[in-house]
Amino acid sequence: MLSLLLVLLPGALAQAQLVSPATPANCQVPSWSTDGNQLAWEVNFHDRKVVELYVSPGYPGAAPRRIVPVSRGSSAMTAGFDVAGSETVAHELSWAPAALKRFVYGSSGSTQDYDLYIEGGGPVAAAPGADGTAAWSPDGKWIVFTSARTGQGDLYLIDVAAVEKPPLKLTGDPTASELFAAWSPDSQKIAFVGHTQKGDNLYLIDNVAFPAPRPVTAWEHTQTRPTWSPDGTMIAFFSNHNDINRFDLYVTPVAGTPTLVATDVALNDDGPAWTPDSKHLVYVKKDEANFDPVYAAPVRQPSQARVVATGTVGNGDLDVVKRPDGKVWLAVVAQGLKNDKVRDFKRVYAMVLSGLP
Repeated sequence: MLSLLLVLLPGALAQAQLVSPATPANCQVPSWSTDGNQLAWEVNFHDRKVVELYVSPGYPGAAPRRIVPVSRGSSAMTAGFDVAGSETVAHELSWAPAALKRFVYGSSGSTQDYDLYIEGGGPVAAAPGADGTAAWSPDGKWIVFTSARTGQGDLYLIDVAAVEKPPLKLTGDPTASELFAAWSPDSQKIAFVGHTQKGDNLYLIDNVAFPAPRPVTAWEHTQTRPTWSPDGTMIAFFSNHNDINRFDLYVTPVAGTPTLVATDVALNDDGPAWTPDSKHLVYVKKDEANFDPVYAAPVRQPSQARVVATGTVGNGDLDVVKRPDGKVWLAVVAQGLKNDKVRDFKRVYAMVLSGLP
Protein backbone atom coordinates (compact mmCIF):
# COMPACT_ATOMS: atom_id res chain seq x y z
CA MET A 1 0.00 0.00 0.00
CA LEU A 2 1.29 3.43 -0.93
CA SER A 3 2.28 5.71 1.92
CA LEU A 4 1.28 9.32 2.10
CA LEU A 5 3.91 11.97 1.61
CA LEU A 6 4.55 13.57 4.97
CA VAL A 7 6.97 16.45 5.49
CA LEU A 8 7.77 18.08 8.82
CA LEU A 9 9.84 21.12 7.79
CA PRO A 10 11.89 21.92 4.68
CA GLY A 11 14.92 19.65 4.74
CA ALA A 12 13.61 17.55 7.63
CA LEU A 13 13.03 13.81 7.59
CA ALA A 14 9.66 12.69 6.23
CA GLN A 15 8.51 11.33 9.57
CA ALA A 16 7.22 12.51 12.92
CA GLN A 17 9.53 14.33 15.31
CA LEU A 18 9.63 14.03 19.11
CA VAL A 19 8.09 17.02 20.92
CA SER A 20 7.71 15.78 24.51
CA PRO A 21 10.68 15.46 26.89
CA ALA A 22 11.73 12.15 28.39
CA THR A 23 9.74 11.11 31.43
CA PRO A 24 9.30 7.74 33.23
CA ALA A 25 5.61 7.50 32.32
CA ASN A 26 3.36 7.24 29.29
CA CYS A 27 2.12 10.33 27.45
CA GLN A 28 -1.47 10.32 26.25
CA VAL A 29 -4.26 12.46 24.72
CA PRO A 30 -2.41 15.04 22.61
CA SER A 31 -4.68 18.02 21.93
CA TRP A 32 -3.96 20.98 19.66
CA SER A 33 -5.35 24.40 20.56
CA THR A 34 -8.00 25.62 18.13
CA ASP A 35 -5.50 27.84 16.30
CA GLY A 36 -2.70 25.26 16.40
CA ASN A 37 -0.37 27.50 18.40
CA GLN A 38 -0.19 25.13 21.36
CA LEU A 39 -0.20 21.40 22.00
CA ALA A 40 -1.33 19.82 25.27
CA TRP A 41 -0.85 16.28 26.50
CA GLU A 42 -1.14 14.20 29.66
CA VAL A 43 1.53 12.12 31.39
CA ASN A 44 0.14 9.13 33.25
CA PHE A 45 2.18 7.88 36.22
CA HIS A 46 0.13 4.74 36.59
CA ASP A 47 1.80 3.34 39.71
CA ARG A 48 1.35 6.63 41.62
CA LYS A 49 -2.17 7.20 40.27
CA VAL A 50 -1.05 10.65 39.13
CA VAL A 51 -1.80 12.31 35.79
CA GLU A 52 0.08 15.48 34.91
CA LEU A 53 -1.04 17.97 32.26
CA TYR A 54 1.40 19.86 30.01
CA VAL A 55 1.13 22.57 27.35
CA SER A 56 3.81 23.25 24.75
CA PRO A 57 4.33 25.19 21.50
CA GLY A 58 4.35 21.77 19.85
CA TYR A 59 7.74 21.91 18.13
CA PRO A 60 10.82 19.75 18.77
CA GLY A 61 12.92 21.18 21.59
CA ALA A 62 10.20 23.51 22.91
CA ALA A 63 9.88 23.35 26.70
CA PRO A 64 6.40 22.42 27.98
CA ARG A 65 4.85 23.94 31.10
CA ARG A 66 2.98 21.88 33.66
CA ILE A 67 -0.60 22.87 34.46
CA VAL A 68 -1.33 22.68 38.19
CA PRO A 69 -4.72 23.58 39.72
CA VAL A 70 -4.98 26.32 42.30
CA SER A 71 -7.26 26.25 45.33
CA ARG A 72 -9.33 29.41 45.30
CA GLY A 73 -12.96 30.34 44.76
CA SER A 74 -15.15 29.37 41.83
CA SER A 75 -15.34 32.91 40.46
CA ALA A 76 -11.73 32.82 39.30
CA MET A 77 -11.16 33.60 35.64
CA THR A 78 -7.90 35.20 36.73
CA ALA A 79 -4.79 33.92 38.39
CA GLY A 80 -5.19 32.08 41.69
CA PHE A 81 -3.12 31.34 44.74
CA ASP A 82 -2.24 28.39 46.95
CA VAL A 83 -1.08 25.77 44.51
CA ALA A 84 -2.70 22.42 45.17
CA GLY A 85 -0.64 19.37 46.04
CA SER A 86 1.46 17.83 43.29
CA GLU A 87 0.01 14.34 43.78
CA THR A 88 -3.11 15.08 41.77
CA VAL A 89 -4.82 14.21 38.53
CA ALA A 90 -5.07 16.97 35.93
CA HIS A 91 -6.60 15.81 32.67
CA GLU A 92 -9.40 16.09 30.06
CA LEU A 93 -8.35 19.47 28.67
CA SER A 94 -10.73 21.32 26.32
CA TRP A 95 -9.54 24.43 24.50
CA ALA A 96 -11.52 27.66 24.31
CA PRO A 97 -11.59 29.60 21.03
CA ALA A 98 -8.17 31.08 20.27
CA ALA A 99 -9.24 34.64 21.11
CA LEU A 100 -9.90 33.68 24.75
CA LYS A 101 -6.45 32.14 25.24
CA ARG A 102 -7.85 29.72 27.85
CA PHE A 103 -8.76 26.11 28.41
CA VAL A 104 -10.81 24.11 30.89
CA TYR A 105 -9.69 20.85 32.44
CA GLY A 106 -10.61 18.42 35.19
CA SER A 107 -8.57 17.84 38.32
CA SER A 108 -8.73 16.12 41.67
CA GLY A 109 -7.13 19.27 43.13
CA SER A 110 -6.38 19.13 46.84
CA THR A 111 -9.70 17.56 47.82
CA GLN A 112 -9.68 14.47 45.59
CA ASP A 113 -13.22 15.47 44.55
CA TYR A 114 -12.92 16.09 40.82
CA ASP A 115 -13.82 19.62 39.75
CA LEU A 116 -13.38 21.73 36.64
CA TYR A 117 -10.70 24.41 36.46
CA ILE A 118 -10.19 27.23 33.99
CA GLU A 119 -6.53 27.89 33.27
CA GLY A 120 -5.03 30.17 35.92
CA GLY A 121 -8.04 30.02 38.23
CA GLY A 122 -9.72 27.89 40.83
CA PRO A 123 -12.56 25.40 40.48
CA VAL A 124 -15.71 26.46 38.64
CA ALA A 125 -19.21 25.18 39.40
CA ALA A 126 -17.73 23.19 42.28
CA ALA A 127 -20.04 20.80 44.13
CA PRO A 128 -19.83 17.40 45.85
CA GLY A 129 -19.63 14.70 43.22
CA ALA A 130 -17.17 14.32 40.37
CA ASP A 131 -17.27 16.70 37.40
CA GLY A 132 -15.48 15.96 34.13
CA THR A 133 -15.29 15.58 30.35
CA ALA A 134 -15.85 19.30 29.81
CA ALA A 135 -16.16 20.80 26.31
CA TRP A 136 -15.85 24.53 25.57
CA SER A 137 -18.24 25.76 22.88
CA PRO A 138 -16.66 27.06 19.64
CA ASP A 139 -18.26 30.50 20.15
CA GLY A 140 -16.63 30.70 23.59
CA LYS A 141 -19.87 31.30 25.50
CA TRP A 142 -20.50 27.94 27.17
CA ILE A 143 -18.85 24.95 28.80
CA VAL A 144 -20.77 21.68 28.88
CA PHE A 145 -19.69 18.95 31.30
CA THR A 146 -20.78 15.75 33.02
CA SER A 147 -21.47 15.83 36.75
CA ALA A 148 -22.40 13.27 39.38
CA ARG A 149 -23.57 15.98 41.79
CA THR A 150 -27.14 14.65 41.76
CA GLY A 151 -26.06 11.01 42.00
CA GLN A 152 -26.44 10.48 38.27
CA GLY A 153 -24.10 11.48 35.46
CA ASP A 154 -26.00 14.38 33.88
CA LEU A 155 -24.94 17.14 31.50
CA TYR A 156 -24.65 20.70 32.81
CA LEU A 157 -23.96 24.02 31.11
CA ILE A 158 -21.73 26.82 32.46
CA ASP A 159 -22.20 30.39 31.23
CA VAL A 160 -18.60 31.56 30.74
CA ALA A 161 -19.67 35.17 31.30
CA ALA A 162 -21.13 34.22 34.70
CA VAL A 163 -19.09 31.32 36.06
CA GLU A 164 -20.11 32.23 39.60
CA LYS A 165 -23.73 31.24 38.86
CA PRO A 166 -25.01 27.67 39.25
CA PRO A 167 -24.76 25.65 36.03
CA LEU A 168 -27.85 24.85 33.99
CA LYS A 169 -28.89 21.19 33.97
CA LEU A 170 -29.37 19.91 30.41
CA THR A 171 -30.26 16.23 30.91
CA GLY A 172 -31.90 14.18 33.61
CA ASP A 173 -32.71 10.67 32.41
CA PRO A 174 -32.90 8.60 35.64
CA THR A 175 -31.91 5.44 33.74
CA ALA A 176 -28.78 6.82 32.06
CA SER A 177 -25.55 8.72 32.53
CA GLU A 178 -24.66 11.30 29.88
CA LEU A 179 -21.00 11.44 28.86
CA PHE A 180 -18.54 12.74 26.24
CA ALA A 181 -20.50 15.80 25.14
CA ALA A 182 -19.30 17.36 21.88
CA TRP A 183 -20.32 20.75 20.44
CA SER A 184 -21.29 21.30 16.83
CA PRO A 185 -19.17 23.98 15.11
CA ASP A 186 -22.05 26.49 15.29
CA SER A 187 -22.37 26.00 19.09
CA GLN A 188 -26.07 25.15 18.73
CA LYS A 189 -26.05 21.35 19.00
CA ILE A 190 -24.49 18.84 21.39
CA ALA A 191 -23.82 15.18 20.63
CA PHE A 192 -23.23 12.90 23.61
CA VAL A 193 -23.21 9.31 24.83
CA GLY A 194 -26.06 7.95 26.92
CA HIS A 195 -24.76 5.15 29.14
CA THR A 196 -27.33 2.60 30.37
CA GLN A 197 -27.30 -0.98 31.60
CA LYS A 198 -28.37 -2.07 28.10
CA GLY A 199 -25.46 -0.33 26.39
CA ASP A 200 -24.11 3.04 25.28
CA ASN A 201 -25.60 4.99 22.36
CA LEU A 202 -25.29 8.39 20.75
CA TYR A 203 -27.82 11.15 21.33
CA LEU A 204 -28.19 14.64 19.96
CA ILE A 205 -29.51 17.89 21.41
CA ASP A 206 -30.55 19.83 18.30
CA ASN A 207 -30.92 23.18 20.08
CA VAL A 208 -29.08 23.76 23.33
CA ALA A 209 -31.53 26.56 24.20
CA PHE A 210 -34.35 23.97 24.26
CA PRO A 211 -32.66 20.67 25.20
CA ALA A 212 -34.65 17.68 23.99
CA PRO A 213 -32.24 14.79 23.35
CA ARG A 214 -33.03 12.39 20.52
CA PRO A 215 -31.28 9.08 19.72
CA VAL A 216 -28.76 8.89 16.90
CA THR A 217 -27.92 5.20 17.28
CA ALA A 218 -29.82 2.29 18.82
CA TRP A 219 -27.26 -0.52 18.74
CA GLU A 220 -26.02 -3.07 21.24
CA HIS A 221 -22.84 -2.73 23.29
CA THR A 222 -20.88 0.56 23.09
CA GLN A 223 -21.08 3.59 20.79
CA THR A 224 -18.74 6.28 22.08
CA ARG A 225 -16.55 9.42 21.68
CA PRO A 226 -18.54 11.44 19.12
CA THR A 227 -16.76 14.23 17.25
CA TRP A 228 -18.22 16.67 14.73
CA SER A 229 -16.81 17.29 11.30
CA PRO A 230 -15.51 20.87 11.04
CA ASP A 231 -18.26 21.70 8.53
CA GLY A 232 -20.92 20.53 10.99
CA THR A 233 -22.61 18.03 8.68
CA MET A 234 -21.33 14.73 10.16
CA ILE A 235 -20.51 13.02 13.44
CA ALA A 236 -17.80 10.36 13.72
CA PHE A 237 -17.74 7.81 16.55
CA PHE A 238 -16.45 4.41 17.64
CA SER A 239 -18.66 1.32 17.98
CA ASN A 240 -18.24 -2.35 18.93
CA HIS A 241 -21.79 -3.41 18.10
CA ASN A 242 -20.62 -5.76 15.32
CA ASP A 243 -17.97 -7.45 17.48
CA ILE A 244 -17.70 -6.78 21.21
CA ASN A 245 -13.96 -7.57 21.04
CA ARG A 246 -13.09 -4.74 18.65
CA PHE A 247 -14.01 -1.13 17.90
CA ASP A 248 -14.84 0.14 14.45
CA LEU A 249 -14.99 3.71 13.15
CA TYR A 250 -18.29 5.11 11.87
CA VAL A 251 -19.58 8.38 10.50
CA THR A 252 -23.17 9.54 10.37
CA PRO A 253 -24.98 12.56 8.99
CA VAL A 254 -26.77 14.67 11.59
CA ALA A 255 -29.98 13.10 10.28
CA GLY A 256 -29.25 9.81 8.56
CA THR A 257 -27.77 6.33 8.74
CA PRO A 258 -24.25 5.62 10.05
CA THR A 259 -21.73 4.15 7.62
CA LEU A 260 -18.58 2.15 8.37
CA VAL A 261 -15.23 3.86 7.77
CA ALA A 262 -12.73 1.37 9.23
CA THR A 263 -12.68 -1.82 11.30
CA ASP A 264 -10.55 -2.76 14.31
CA VAL A 265 -9.26 0.68 15.24
CA ALA A 266 -7.69 1.97 18.45
CA LEU A 267 -9.98 4.07 20.62
CA ASN A 268 -8.82 7.67 20.48
CA ASP A 269 -9.48 9.27 23.86
CA ASP A 270 -10.70 12.56 22.37
CA GLY A 271 -12.73 10.79 19.69
CA PRO A 272 -12.13 10.39 15.95
CA ALA A 273 -9.81 13.03 14.46
CA TRP A 274 -11.01 15.00 11.42
CA THR A 275 -8.88 16.89 8.94
CA PRO A 276 -9.83 20.61 8.84
CA ASP A 277 -11.55 20.26 5.45
CA SER A 278 -13.88 17.52 6.80
CA LYS A 279 -12.76 15.16 4.03
CA HIS A 280 -10.67 12.66 6.01
CA LEU A 281 -10.65 10.83 9.32
CA VAL A 282 -7.24 10.01 10.82
CA TYR A 283 -7.00 6.98 13.08
CA VAL A 284 -4.76 4.19 14.38
CA LYS A 285 -5.32 0.71 12.98
CA LYS A 286 -4.87 -2.09 15.50
CA ASP A 287 -2.28 -4.14 13.64
CA GLU A 288 0.59 -5.33 15.84
CA ALA A 289 2.41 -6.95 12.93
CA ASN A 290 2.78 -3.48 11.37
CA PHE A 291 3.28 -1.59 14.66
CA ASP A 292 -0.27 -0.13 14.86
CA PRO A 293 0.04 2.29 11.91
CA VAL A 294 -1.73 5.62 11.46
CA TYR A 295 -4.24 5.78 8.59
CA ALA A 296 -6.10 8.56 6.80
CA ALA A 297 -9.44 7.59 5.24
CA PRO A 298 -11.48 9.71 2.81
CA VAL A 299 -14.92 9.86 4.43
CA ARG A 300 -16.72 9.52 1.09
CA GLN A 301 -14.43 6.70 -0.11
CA PRO A 302 -13.17 4.88 3.01
CA SER A 303 -11.87 1.99 0.93
CA GLN A 304 -9.18 4.41 -0.30
CA ALA A 305 -7.64 4.71 3.19
CA ARG A 306 -3.86 5.02 3.16
CA VAL A 307 -1.06 4.57 5.65
CA VAL A 308 0.45 7.77 7.05
CA ALA A 309 4.24 7.44 7.05
CA THR A 310 4.86 8.67 10.60
CA GLY A 311 7.96 6.55 11.14
CA THR A 312 6.62 5.76 14.62
CA VAL A 313 5.62 2.44 16.18
CA GLY A 314 3.09 1.51 18.83
CA ASN A 315 0.86 4.46 17.95
CA GLY A 316 -2.01 5.59 20.16
CA ASP A 317 -3.97 8.79 20.79
CA LEU A 318 -3.71 11.46 18.10
CA ASP A 319 -5.02 14.86 17.03
CA VAL A 320 -5.04 16.95 13.84
CA VAL A 321 -5.13 20.74 13.33
CA LYS A 322 -4.34 23.49 10.83
CA ARG A 323 -1.48 25.55 12.27
CA PRO A 324 -0.56 29.21 11.68
CA ASP A 325 1.89 28.09 8.96
CA GLY A 326 -1.17 27.09 6.90
CA LYS A 327 -0.28 23.40 7.05
CA VAL A 328 -2.20 20.51 8.59
CA TRP A 329 -0.32 18.92 11.49
CA LEU A 330 -0.64 15.55 13.17
CA ALA A 331 0.26 14.91 16.81
CA VAL A 332 0.43 11.29 17.96
CA VAL A 333 1.66 9.40 20.99
CA ALA A 334 3.90 6.46 20.10
CA GLN A 335 6.29 3.97 21.63
CA GLY A 336 9.13 5.40 19.55
CA LEU A 337 10.58 5.50 16.04
CA LYS A 338 11.11 2.34 14.01
CA ASN A 339 14.90 2.48 14.38
CA ASP A 340 15.00 3.36 18.08
CA LYS A 341 17.08 0.91 20.09
CA VAL A 342 15.05 1.60 23.25
CA ARG A 343 11.26 1.86 23.26
CA ASP A 344 10.13 2.32 26.82
CA PHE A 345 7.38 4.90 27.36
CA LYS A 346 4.99 6.53 24.94
CA ARG A 347 6.01 10.03 23.87
CA VAL A 348 4.36 12.76 21.81
CA TYR A 349 5.43 13.19 18.17
CA ALA A 350 4.33 15.80 15.62
CA MET A 351 4.57 16.26 11.85
CA VAL A 352 3.00 18.00 8.89
CA LEU A 353 0.28 15.92 7.28
CA SER A 354 0.33 16.45 3.51
CA GLY A 355 -0.39 14.59 0.31
CA LEU A 356 -3.95 13.64 1.21
CA PRO A 357 -5.96 12.85 -1.94
